[in-house]
Amino acid sequence: MDAAPRRIHLFRPHNQLGDLLLNVPAIRAIRERFRDAHVTLVVGRQNAAAVAGQPWADDVRTVETKNFAGVLSAALRRGRRPDLAVYFTTVSYSRSGALLVSWSGARERVGFDAAHYGARDAARLTRVVPYPPSSAHPQDSESAPHQSEISMALARAVGAVDRPPPPYYVPDRALVALAPDGAVYLHPGAGKLKNRWPAERFAAVARELTSKGREVWILEGPQDAGTTEAVVGALGRPLPVVRGETIPQLAARFARAALYVGNDTGPLHLAGAVGAPTVGIYGWTDPREWSPVGRLVRAVRATDARLESIDPDVVLDAALQLLSMNKDGSEERCLTT
Repeated sequence: MDAAPRRIHLFRPHNQLGDLLLNVPAIRAIRERFRDAHVTLVVGRQNAAAVAGQPWADDVRTVETKNFAGVLSAALRRGRRPDLAVYFTTVSYSRSGALLVSWSGARERVGFDAAHYGARDAARLTRVVPYPPSSAHPQDSESAPHQSEISMALARAVGAVDRPPPPYYVPDRALVALAPDGAVYLHPGAGKLKNRWPAERFAAVARELTSKGREVWILEGPQDAGTTEAVVGALGRPLPVVRGETIPQLAARFARAALYVGNDTGPLHLAGAVGAPTVGIYGWTDPREWSPVGRLVRAVRATDARLESIDPDVVLDAALQLLSMNKDGSEERCLTT
């Protein structure tokens, strides 16, 4: 661009919390590169509460992309025309999101080549960024870029060179003051059934951690029906349960947590982004591409990519390793069984 943009719109209208948090290093990089610009973050309605008050942007706009009326309504209240619009996409291409980018009227519209997704460029990009290459062999993901690095390719394309350090989510201080200190949180649920490690193995981890004097809580989301009962039944005694809390409330809990252990879900990414010592349990998704961003993150996955092949002792080893560390942390790594 001939001059530094004064108004920037960053589009991430999809509703997946984990994907949004993996975009945050790139969002922050753009924010820090253009400190004098007014940055607007456009997100799906489901993520509105999650990003409100975060320092990544000056204001947040929500959009309902599931129907044309919602997209049109968002386009009509776009506000002043931005100088720069960046369209963040990961594994899928949203035509409704792309239309919002086009209708923003931004002088520069930057995003990944729609052809990568087998789609036409509905965003009318002025600068097309090649999607970063992945491994030529699907079973060999050593060279596949992490999803946060894929988003950083867009940030670098607009001049934001440096990747900011973690943490990538700032919890509300007032809520943090209300959260218990030093608790361990286990999340045995997941919206996708194929992301759920067996409940009895979560119970085995809970049994060992409680025997070591740790206060263990179970996290239950709206799509986790039956998982708490399964863990408690296998454990043989009740545990305190966290349910019905907002994303900011969970972030505050995780900020004071001694440990978080869970399946590949949005709360896992939130725990890592806040800076909690975090163990992610992975099956069909590869943590080399999809692990949370954070200093104290460990990912456990079996060589056959089956959740049933992961022994509780491997998860417990990763958990105890993190519990022995200070929160100023170490590098991320992946444990393979």
